[in-house]
Amino acid sequence: MEKQWWEPGPEHLNFACALAGMEPVPLDRAFNYLALDCGRESGELPAKGRHPNGSFHAASAGSQAVAGLPPMDFIVLRGAYSWLEPKGRQQVVELLDRCLKPGGVAYVGYNALPGCSGLLPLQRLVREQGRLHGGGTAQQLEHAAAQVGQLRAAGAAYFLENDTPAMRGRLQGMLQTCREFTQHGWQALYHADVARAMADAKLEYVASAELWLSDPARCLTAPQRALLEAQTIPVLRETVRDVLLDTAFRHDVYVRGTRRMHPMRQADWLGGCRLALASTRETVRGQALSGPFLAALAAGPQSIEQLARLPAMQGKGVLDAAREAGALVDSGQAVFCSEGA
Repeated sequence: MEKQWWEPGPEHLNFACALAGMEPVPLDRAFNYLALDCGRESGELPAKGRHPNGSFHAASAGSQAVAGLPPMDFIVLRGAYSWLEPKGRQQVVELLDRCLKPGGVAYVGYNALPGCSGLLPLQRLVREQGRLHGGGTAQQLEHAAAQVGQLRAAGAAYFLENDTPAMRGRLQGMLQTCREFTQHGWQALYHADVARAMADAKLEYVASAELWLSDPARCLTAPQRALLEAQTIPVLRETVRDVLLDTAFRHDVYVRGTRRMHPMRQADWLGGCRLALASTRETVRGQALSGPFLAALAAGPQSIEQLARLPAMQGKGVLDAAREAGALVDSGQAVFCSEGA
């Protein structure tokens, strides 16, 4: 499954909030989690069964079922917000406004600009093929994918001049790409526009659910970091980050009524989170500290406070260890194993 369709569980969202210095939702008491359908088929909820205090729900924003739901501590969009037509996106905002508790956390994933700008002609080509041939049946999607293959084989300048990671990822799974691009509401969005829409539901952007982004040194050069740090307005800071990284898909975490953590409280909370090796391990972005961390985890689950005491972490603190741990979780090499996360 592509990372963009991944649905973060409560512990992951809490960890993202704590890395950003925001109070997480306590998981040692009853809490409610809603997976909100946004154009993706329903499946097993990612965290169901791992949290005895949690009540997990699934619904569509415009359905009658949401009327009977209790107030939510977590609302996670299942699929992409940017797949929805404007009316559907407005229904999502209204549901968040109505159902998310004060202090609650929302996850919003969406196709983003500027990273998707090079994909727009491809999306239009696929959509026009769908219109001409009657929609999105398997045969029609195969026809659209085949034409893309023919254009590439013929040396179309568009594909030669747009050889980006976002483009390569789409071309690798062309049938899935065609299925996505024929969604009626598909639109790439700027973070600023999404953040302003979420503000209508009294939500404030706090972090990315991609935990590796919590450490700018992992993905940006020193001059790039200086440009980013110079931005004091949050929405402009994220816009600059997207330009620096050419972001094509965003994984935004929003909170209703943010409460900042004291640095000592933040270090204590993050230090108490425990990690274990995952059964499936991939390659993490940046290997400077991951080797010693993985070696320690091979001996059994470790708290981040324990990982912060490793010789490789000399001169660093719990927050540094937490950022490295987040990158391991992002890469699929480690998983959270504590109920405190």
